[in-house]
Formats: sequence, structure tokens, C-alpha cells
Amino acid sequence: MPLFRPEAMQTLRRWREPAVIAILFVATIWLLWQAIVQSSWISGAIGLVFAGTVGSILYVSYMRASISGDSDGPGIVEIREREITYFAPENGGTVDLDMLLRIQLSTLPSASGDRNWILWYPGGSLVIPASADGAGALLETFAALPNIGYEKIARTMKAETQEIFTIWQRDK
Repeated sequence: MPLFRPEAMQTLRRWREPAVIAILFVATIWLLWQAIVQSSWISGAIGLVFAGTVGSILYVSYMRASISGDSDGPGIVEIREREITYFAPENGGTVDLDMLLRIQLSTLPSASGDRNWILWYPGGSLVIPASADGAGALLETFAALPNIGYEKIARTMKAETQEIFTIWQRDK
């Protein structure tokens, strides 16, 4: 009998990065506090910059961990430079990030049984299950697009309604 269930181990792996960064953030806050107590304004300014930087990284790490899910869905996502490739038994394909017109997230029931990314490009679309192996890397790739936010993606990933949400659309 395993010590931990596989689901628990996957959850621990998913939250490992935010936990380590949170410890680092607490350490930077403590150093900032020590600089303030000792009236060292130069050290305080440096500590404030470090705390702000680590706090920003912690926020992004938390959002990524809360958005990402299981990776037991069909297919494999591979990202090279600005090209997204989805390898699947059916309906795989490739799309260049610069060619994207719209990104949608479907919470409708599908053959893959989970949420699906729909990437629209001139001439068609590419549907990628959010639980496909490597699909978590899509978030970092999407971050390169103008005016896209993790908050909207996080709200949509947690949505209980069954619909298709538009996450991002290219300005005309």
C-alpha cells in the first residue's frame, strides 16, 4: 500500500513551486523588517525591491498552480519558440502564436471529458484538452500575448457553468 495516494502526490507536485517561493517571500519580508528595525534605509530599499520581486513571482506561481490541473488527458502538447503543437490520435495540429486570432476555454462536456482550449487561427481551430500532457505550459506561452490575464483564466477554469468562454481575442 503506497504511503500517499497518487492524487495527493500530484497535488503536492503542483503546489511545490508556490510553497518554495512563499518561504523565500517570508524570508525577504523578515530581512526587510530587520533593515527597518536597524534604521538601515539602503538595506530597506534593497529589501523592498527584493520583496516586491519575489511577491510578484509568488503571485504568478500561485495563479499557475491554481489553474493547472491533472495531466492524464489525451495527447501531448509541445511548445517550441512561438509554435504550439498538439500530438493526438485524432485532431492534432500546430499553430503559431503570432497567428492566433482568439483563445477560448470550453467547459462543455467533450470526448476528452474535461475542459478544452480552443485556439482559433486563420482557416480553422485547434482543440487541446486542458489535461493533456504538457498543457500547463500553454499558460506561459499565452502570457506573451497582449492584454491577457491569469485572473480571467483562473476564474474560467473554476467555472461551474457549461459554456465556451473567450479568454483572449486579437485586436483588429
